[in-house]
Amino acid sequence: MENSLYVTIGQTLIGFYFVFFGFWNIYHWVPFVEIMTKKRIPLPFLFMSIGITWQVLAGFMIMLGFYVKIAALSLIPFTLISILIFHDFWNFEGALRRLNLNIFIANLTVTLGALLHLINSAASAMPAPISETLLGQ
Repeated sequence: MENSLYVTIGQTLIGFYFVFFGFWNIYHWVPFVEIMTKKRIPLPFLFMSIGITWQVLAGFMIMLGFYVKIAALSLIPFTLISILIFHDFWNFEGALRRLNLNIFIANLTVTLGALLHLINSAASAMPAPISETLLGQ
């Protein structure tokens, strides 16, 4: 299998992760806004709207091969800030601590995957957009 196909598969999976959880966050809007309000984060509705929009937009950008480096780079601080706000496992006990630790580690892993993708793609040419790779154009 050609290296660019592996890169395309990786881009698609990383991008899908962010798109999926962007829509997941829309569905779970109220609890997230309540958490932000409880933690005294200013303008929680505005920040949730911006965050979800960027999460979905950047995820699609990665999936479609459109400004992948910019999208991936912008999602790294986004994800780090999000996991510190929503998955602060050190403030929980028992099962909730384990759950939040697992989510924290999963999100950190995806973030590191995006960083590795940036490093790898910086050493090689930009991969073809997914449409060109899958359709052989």
